[in-house]
Formats: sequence, C-alpha cells, structure tokens
Amino acid sequence: MKNSCCSGDESSKSGCMPEGMTEAANPMMDMCKSMMESINNTAKMAGFATSEVRALFEEWANEVENEVLFHIKRNGQVAPNDIAKELKISEDSALYFVSKLIREKKIKILAVQVI
Repeated sequence: MKNSCCSGDESSKSGCMPEGMTEAANPMMDMCKSMMESINNTAKMAGFATSEVRALFEEWANEVENEVLFHIKRNGQVAPNDIAKELKISEDSALYFVSKLIREKKIKILAVQVI
C-alpha cells in the first residue's frame, strides 16, 4: 500500500497538506521520497543475503552496540557525535545504536539540547 504523501506523485502531494504549504514542505517530501527509496533498496538487498551474511551482520551490529554501551558507561553522559568519533562510525549510525539501547531500556536520555 502506497502512502500518497511519499509516493513522489506530484498530483497527490497537494492532498497531504493545506494549500500554500507544499512549497515549504518540498524538502520534507524529498526526504520522505528518499527514505522510501532506501527502504525499498534495503528490502531488495536483504532478499539476496544468505543466512550466513545475515548472521555476520547481526554479530557485527551486536559488537558495535556493546562498544557503544561500554563507551557510555566509561564516559558517563556523552553526545552521539562523540560516540561516532570514538567508534569511527557515522553520527547517524551512532544515533541508531543509541536509539536501540534506549528502546531496550539499557540507557536513558538525561538531557536534550537545542543547537
């Protein structure tokens, strides 16, 4: 089932938001379209992965998650960009692992800051 707001179909975009907001929301539409393309590409690639490749990925992801947790325990309050630098991963990857640890209730957010 397609979300008409994310389909990339120009005729459906105006139905997502009040008139006049479509120009301001164009970056949001582009981001939505990009996310949907990434999800589709990931799903296609996952179909080709063998069980061995999936197991290796899960092993790697668990190892990185443990390193993130160790870094947080060792340093106390840390920002995702500090984790990214320490572990030599992107900030988006650090945020993914931090979010996962939060969902699993292994860590908690103590502060949020406007930048």
